[in-house]
Amino acid sequence: MNEAKSITAKLIISIVVPLIIVTFGGLIIYQTPAAFFYPAVNQANAESNGPAVTYYALTLVIALMFFFMRHGFKLYEVIAIGAMSVVYSLSLKRMTPGIFRPIYLFLVPILIFFLLAWLVMKYIFLNQHVRSIRLILFALLNSVAFTFAFWLQYIMIGYNVDNAFLQSRFVSGLMLFIFIGFGLSVAEFIIIKSLEKAKLNSLVNRIDTKEESVEDDKND
Repeated sequence: MNEAKSITAKLIISIVVPLIIVTFGGLIIYQTPAAFFYPAVNQANAESNGPAVTYYALTLVIALMFFFMRHGFKLYEVIAIGAMSVVYSLSLKRMTPGIFRPIYLFLVPILIFFLLAWLVMKYIFLNQHVRSIRLILFALLNSVAFTFAFWLQYIMIGYNVDNAFLQSRFVSGLMLFIFIGFGLSVAEFIIIKSLEKAKLNSLVNRIDTKEESVEDDKND
């Protein structure tokens, strides 16, 4: 029961802490809550989702990936990547209701991005040998993967992609993944400290129990 509570607590920390930090990051970048949370009206007077939707969706997927990989849940890790790829693709498809596009045009780029993000998580973020520079590498490599996913999707749809668009995607992705990486680092710190505290309390309890047992023996 205690183990189940511990895993649940770690899951909540792994998700909630990055979401909070990404929210602060989004508010810093977009300056006002309205610009970050609420839909903007484009030139065709059609509403689109605010940046917060993309921020939260990617943060949730990466946070789940972090939790499953850090705690060795291999099967759930695979399921999460596949399921979230489908969900995210369907969400993107719903953002353009007036335009028919096959689901694979959304699914393939997103699935490739999540697989690349999985590699970055495994070999960079969770790699103790690059811990001192992992945040920088995490943000840079995920931004490259993020930009590549956009480029691939536009190519598959048949749109022309210019350098200015790709640069914009890379910069926005870089800012996002800096905040995600920082949020994951804070979450990991909290989890490690809570584990250390639990071990210390367990050790103190064992010592107290042993001392009580010795006192009882002396009294006998």
